[in-house]
Amino acid sequence: MIAADPLMDLAKTDSYSIRGDQVKRAALLAGYGPAGPEWADRLALYGLYQNLELWDWFAIIGRTGALEGLANDMTRQLAATQPHDSRGVGL
Repeated sequence: MIAADPLMDLAKTDSYSIRGDQVKRAALLAGYGPAGPEWADRLALYGLYQNLELWDWFAIIGRTGALEGLANDMTRQLAATQPHDSRGVGL
């Protein structure tokens, strides 16, 4: 179901390339255009999903050195999660 959501591609770019740089993120979002209701919450959820999927892949192939860093990233993502309005503004 998430494969049909174009925000999944945006989340991959945000997770793997933007890495918290708010200037780059704002430019990416401006170029993307309107993303629909609750896009910020979906983007945050998909970012968490990206890290969980990567953590799982590394665990399967035995690259355990990356697991702690990814777990820390996911912990920070969960701590930063808060409801947003449709403009991405925290409530």
